[in-house]
Amino acid sequence: MQPTPPAAEVRVFSYHAGLIDGVPVTAPPFGTIQDVVIGILQQRAQQLGFPTPAVITDDRYGGAVRLLIHPDGSTETLPEPDR
Repeated sequence: MQPTPPAAEVRVFSYHAGLIDGVPVTAPPFGTIQDVVIGILQQRAQQLGFPTPAVITDDRYGGAVRLLIHPDGSTETLPEPDR
């Protein structure tokens, strides 16, 4: 069984700016913050050798989603944890 890394905490502020685990990230002109975030988390998954969970809070829409990002860049939505 593979270890489960802690979920990356992602916060999106605008179409071009956000934070990943408190570190600012920005999208290039004509790029999107979604592409940048998924790319960074894909690199993390590749380095670890297994999928990386993330909690993405999007201030633009007022919602949050839990994702699992695989080393190949594919993603899947994770269910909300039981409270």
